[in-house]
Amino acid sequence: MTATAATERSRWGALVYPNYRRYWFAAIIRVFGIQFRFIGAGWLVAAELDRSPFWLGVVWLATSLPTIVLSIPAGSLADRTEPYRLLLISQVLSFGGHFVLGLLIVTDVVALWMVVVWAVATGSFAALAAPSMSALLPRLIEREAMASAVALNSGVWGAMRIAGPGLSGILIALVGTGQAFFVAAATMAISVVVLLTIKLAPRTSAPATEAQSGVMAGFRFIWSRPLFLSVIGLSFFASVFGSSYVVLLPIFAEDLLEVGAAGFGFMEASAGVGALAGTYVILRNGIGARPGVIMLVTSAVFGVLIALFSASDTLLLAAALLLFAGLMEEAYLVIGMTVVQLAVPDQFRGRVMGVWTMTYFLAAVGGFLAGIVAEFIGVRATIAAGALTVTAFSLVLYFGTTELRALRGDSIVEEVLDDEDAAKPGTEPVAAG
Repeated sequence: MTATAATERSRWGALVYPNYRRYWFAAIIRVFGIQFRFIGAGWLVAAELDRSPFWLGVVWLATSLPTIVLSIPAGSLADRTEPYRLLLISQVLSFGGHFVLGLLIVTDVVALWMVVVWAVATGSFAALAAPSMSALLPRLIEREAMASAVALNSGVWGAMRIAGPGLSGILIALVGTGQAFFVAAATMAISVVVLLTIKLAPRTSAPATEAQSGVMAGFRFIWSRPLFLSVIGLSFFASVFGSSYVVLLPIFAEDLLEVGAAGFGFMEASAGVGALAGTYVILRNGIGARPGVIMLVTSAVFGVLIALFSASDTLLLAAALLLFAGLMEEAYLVIGMTVVQLAVPDQFRGRVMGVWTMTYFLAAVGGFLAGIVAEFIGVRATIAAGALTVTAFSLVLYFGTTELRALRGDSIVEEVLDDEDAAKPGTEPVAAG
């Protein structure tokens, strides 16, 4: 590699690769569509159909539960077939779903049960897309750009966390709810067109043996590898317990700080800005020489910061704590995803990333549980307890296991399967950048 090429890759990271640039641009458009489906469906149920908050929760769960249930089978499908094709199919189906719901709205025939059915369908399409996107990623870049690629992907979600609700609200106000769903459908169609410009080489890794195929083989693989079990376990605790502050933030703003919708938006934006700052740090510095230690420390600090946030009594202090908590959360999630992507053999990539995706969407279940617990012990105590659970689990991993503590950024190698057939082209050791 020439010095000029190395400099360009250092400056731009994964964006140097044309296929990744197309993939990333398609992801920006797709994530806006995903953000809009939550905002738009919520507005449709609450304002257009005049339903209670209970039905908002039903629609939210109807969207999330299929993603949770189907992510692992979808990951297994991505291992057996072509994930690029699955991603395209998911996007086309999402386009159709948004378009049909928009048509039902503008023709004034939409009913609540239709929205629930639509939510289940869109959640299923998302389940098909998420592990496929992760399984596809290593074929778009070289391994040394993985941290950059994961950080850039995560940065899209962070940016849309800030801009998505505002843009969705403006869109609905300008053109109406049904027409806004047509616009969201158009973004999905554009995403498909961009994805079609990717020039992808065929998969070169060896096919999975009979012992390696199937959903349960994926679970056995994760369970037998402490590295994957630890990283995915940390994601599970972060989603189920650490996300309680996100769900309870509107109540925290309205009832405890008494700052209203504006204060709620300011705090939500502060967490998003912190996440973007975390993305920038990873883009600049990579995952570091001791990624396991960094991941455990930042996750533990995240829990402490959110616990302190739960005790805050001013808007500025709460926003500042959320900003730094967002940075810590982004750091450990991006590092965890990068470590998994670098270490997992290609034969198991879809299933492992499917489990990771499942833990991410378990935030909906965690939010549901947090709402119930808050009725008994209060909002502040619920947020603090959930956050400190993440800190406690991080400390257990730090002192109870050696895999993450011993992990070195310059020597992350792919796990070797017990089956000798696993040691075929496509599973050779690789070094992290």
